Amino acid sequence: MFNPLHQISTMFTKSLVLLVITCPFYACSSNTGDTSEADIGEAARLSYVKPKETKVVVSPVKRGAFKLELVSNGKLEAQRKAVVPFVVQEQINTVHVKEGDRVSAGQLLGSVETFTYQKRLDESLNNFQLSLIDLEDRLLGFGYQIQDTANMPEDQLRVAKLRSGFNSSMLALKEARRTFETTSIKAPIGGVVTNLEARVHNPSTAFQKFCDILDLRSMHLVFYLLETELAGVEKGQLIELKPFALQGDRFEGRVSSINPMINDKGMVRITAIVPNTKGKLMDGMSARVLLKREIPDCLIIPKSAVLYRQNRQVVFVFKDGESIWKYVETSYENSTQVAVIEGLEEGMEVIYENNLNLAHESPVIKE
Repeated sequence: MFNPLHQISTMFTKSLVLLVITCPFYACSSNTGDTSEADIGEAARLSYVKPKETKVVVSPVKRGAFKLELVSNGKLEAQRKAVVPFVVQEQINTVHVKEGDRVSAGQLLGSVETFTYQKRLDESLNNFQLSLIDLEDRLLGFGYQIQDTANMPEDQLRVAKLRSGFNSSMLALKEARRTFETTSIKAPIGGVVTNLEARVHNPSTAFQKFCDILDLRSMHLVFYLLETELAGVEKGQLIELKPFALQGDRFEGRVSSINPMINDKGMVRITAIVPNTKGKLMDGMSARVLLKREIPDCLIIPKSAVLYRQNRQVVFVFKDGESIWKYVETSYENSTQVAVIEGLEEGMEVIYENNLNLAHESPVIKE
């Protein structure tokens, strides 16, 4: 039997159940949308990492005289060197020095057997004395004593000396005395003994020389430049050299001569004098040569500050904790510095260490 009240009750119950089910769904959908936006913002905040600051080294842009450098390689030579020969050929009796010894001019280095040359000297002395007696006899023939030669006519004295053999015997005596003196081998200059060949109890003919002596107090530096570089060279100009064998040591000298001839390779030989006050430089050393000339009124920065980006020269400037990208144009450069003609101003701080990986406005901090 149809009951209207029962049908209404049933419909009300279904509507209530549907409302209960639907409301939470909408409520949850609305709440879920709000929560997602908040979560996204929070996640973004938490995932953000502040860029790490790069420690850099800076240098101010300075205005001053730029030291232009021409670079070459050269070889050092002793300013004075002497070959000590065997003037006479005999058995070597003594050797008083060894390589590396420092000697003074005239110091005895060694000797050879003297018997033969002593005999020649004695014979020459006897012949000279005989000629002197003969000269006295001839002077007496002219009515003069030997002590009167200063007052004799010159032609008579000349004839008397020639006929007595006085002149030839005197020359022979001088030669014999000089030859005998060379049996004692002495240093012609002061310096250091090198290339010692002589050995005791050996004939001198077995050796080309006794030794060499090098005066190392001052050195010659010989190097070559292209003819196109000659405009930057003049006598008296300052040079700096760094011997390859003495890492970290630097020496200074000045150009002493420029060879007025260009060789077949288009090079010009330059010679400089370098003081060797500490005695570190040696004959034959190779060195890197920097020929310096000052260009006035230049903006100067470290060479390592200049980078190449997009085929252009770039310098990073330190400003308010950031690296600022600056395009620059440069002119002169040497081994450590460059001269800037456009893009920077005096007093700016350029970054010249730890700058390879920087970008524009990268956070940086000075070391």
